[in-house]
Amino acid sequence: MDKDAFSDKDGNFGFVITNQNPPGYLFGYIKYTFTGTGLWKGYDRILKYYGVHNLMRSPQTFSMEPCYGVEFPVIYRSQIRRHILPEDVFEKVITNEKKINQSDTLFSLLDKVPNSRLGVTGSILLGIQHERSDIDLVIYGCKAAEDFMGSFKGGQPDPDWIAETSKNYSLDVSVVKGLYDIRTRGVYRSIKYSFSFVDDRPHPYCRDVCEVKEEVEVEGELEGDCNSLFYPSIAYLYARDFYEIVSWEGIFSTALYKSKRVRIKGVRMECSKRQVILIGDRRTRGFVQVL
Repeated sequence: MDKDAFSDKDGNFGFVITNQNPPGYLFGYIKYTFTGTGLWKGYDRILKYYGVHNLMRSPQTFSMEPCYGVEFPVIYRSQIRRHILPEDVFEKVITNEKKINQSDTLFSLLDKVPNSRLGVTGSILLGIQHERSDIDLVIYGCKAAEDFMGSFKGGQPDPDWIAETSKNYSLDVSVVKGLYDIRTRGVYRSIKYSFSFVDDRPHPYCRDVCEVKEEVEVEGELEGDCNSLFYPSIAYLYARDFYEIVSWEGIFSTALYKSKRVRIKGVRMECSKRQVILIGDRRTRGFVQVL
């Protein structure tokens, strides 16, 4: 499922990005490769910055998907050596079977989190963390995601994320500040943390056949539930027409959550007679601006 990790036969580490994977391969990307000099126990990041525009330049295999008419990064199942589950590694961390320098901070942070099915991701999941590595946690399921968003107060803001996101996505700082949510990323006891959300249900591959139309920019009233917090994010926009919003850019997930007025730029697609605006097309960066 989304956020599961793997190592391939070349010793690289990567992550799955959806719950809807075709027979024979996965939608996923390579993130770390071993160089012997990297900060992460000899590993270096191949994908240094997130975003579809960066991923599409990453040196890995891409497949043109006939249902969607766009390329996805793929990992062949025959190349996978080990499947690494966030829930399993989280259990080992909290029982001290797997020891990390961030344990005290993690346990204190978990006191603020509603009782949920949790996983750990990032470098801790892979076992290549360093002493200042971020604590990246995964929350599974719709109800758990909603409970978390309704109760978690967060730590301190992370100004680095705002500056880096503004530069990486070529967005004005004022727009990025509107996207920032201390519940999903921040700093706690001098350690950066993040929370992401995974739908705990599998999804069928190729549910829709989509045809790309044109670039659009639309303003309207947004409605988003827990599905906007998952990846890809899904929400609904009421403007002159009714649109389903699908975002492959994770920075917009909390901006698509709940009711608000927004301006959205993306690519209009027709998917089995539904009007869809896609954010995260390789040709059109797109954005969500909370008004």
